[in-house]
Amino acid sequence: MEEEGALRCREPASQEFIGRLRRGNGRGCHQRQVVFAEPGTDELRYLETMRANANVGGSSLTHVILRPDARKVEVLEEFLHGTQYRTGLFDRMTVLDAEVHVKRFMIRHSKLLGISAEDVRILEQMLGTFQ
Repeated sequence: MEEEGALRCREPASQEFIGRLRRGNGRGCHQRQVVFAEPGTDELRYLETMRANANVGGSSLTHVILRPDARKVEVLEEFLHGTQYRTGLFDRMTVLDAEVHVKRFMIRHSKLLGISAEDVRILEQMLGTFQ
């Protein structure tokens, strides 16, 4: 989760990318329910309260809330938090640990994930805010 008005990655999340998140791939990549936080909705009020641009929740962390101008990295991050939950990592981490772990993973695997060099630099800056 990133604080609104704070650092935010640049590359927008394409509708195709969000669609793949919703569908899963049938090979271990589980479907996610994606909701956009539109003006006047409880979802937007929640993100504003959390000071976040995206959030994942639900009993198995499969319910993703995104701002209408969601960034690719935000979508990836929430997907990966769900993966942390499924693999049992969430049970052994604080929320802060999970945030740091996911950002480090995205930086380390940026080429595989298709994250731009500019967004990697922003992720590195975000990591610096946790220290």
